Amino acid sequence: MSFYNILLFFLLIFNFQTQHYYIDSLIDNKQYMVAEKAIINSIKENPNSEILIKKLGDCYGFIKDWDNAIIQYQKLIELDSDNSVYNYKLGGTLAAKANETNRFKSLSLINKSKKYLLKSVKLDNRNKPAMWVLIQIYTELPRLLGGSKSLALEYANELENISLIDGLFAKKYIYDFKDDHKMSNIYLNKITENLDSFNSEYDYNYLNFSIGELCANNKINLDMGILQLSYYIENFTSRDRSTPDYAYYLLAKIYLHKNDYFNAKEQLDNAFVYYNSNNINNHSLYKELLKLKKLISQ
Repeated sequence: MSFYNILLFFLLIFNFQTQHYYIDSLIDNKQYMVAEKAIINSIKENPNSEILIKKLGDCYGFIKDWDNAIIQYQKLIELDSDNSVYNYKLGGTLAAKANETNRFKSLSLINKSKKYLLKSVKLDNRNKPAMWVLIQIYTELPRLLGGSKSLALEYANELENISLIDGLFAKKYIYDFKDDHKMSNIYLNKITENLDSFNSEYDYNYLNFSIGELCANNKINLDMGILQLSYYIENFTSRDRSTPDYAYYLLAKIYLHKNDYFNAKEQLDNAFVYYNSNNINNHSLYKELLKLKKLISQ
């Protein structure tokens, strides 16, 4: 290979890496629309780049553009149908879209979602995010439409074998949804007993929120609660179920438990700002925010 060809080869590699670092930095800073344009331009040169297609699908997912996210993840399945992550992403996005559409379309989307999620777990029996989505589907769907508490618990048991915290929170989630307060309290106690053994931050943001919420509502491990809720807010995307205003509210509660009125007021202000600026319509939460405001101002 000539010196010119060697130089060209390394320049291409450098440009490719620089391009990916730029796109990653945009996504990390939640500049999804700018990242979308950059990725589309890159895909023109590399139409079958699985990395770029995945990043584009993720960008669409972050802004809740489920239809375009699904298109990208379907492309990934066409390129590699036996990839557990790709099956999870398509299945999870179909489930997210089902959650925001009418009941008739929702059932069809859920059935498609289960197909890909089940395949994802079959390909990788340690795929925790895929198991979590299956647990939510089997828990929340009515039995006549394919819901199954027993299947949800089966996946929760598998999850517990992989990760104690995931399994315990999954079981508490199932029993909370079924209004089985006795069993829910059993798992609440198990979680409390094991809190100190859990990690400080989880990639699966639901766990950061769940630990923080548990600490706030039960007045335990308050510093851990602050840490987990801060992680949740920092890592929040549209894929998460609870919006940051509620996390800020929980932080305000924790600081009030600690008699730290300055920080309690600051976090409550953050909750009001996020609630109002994002046009959130949650009357029950807003009432709780007003109640907490009175307590802090007393």
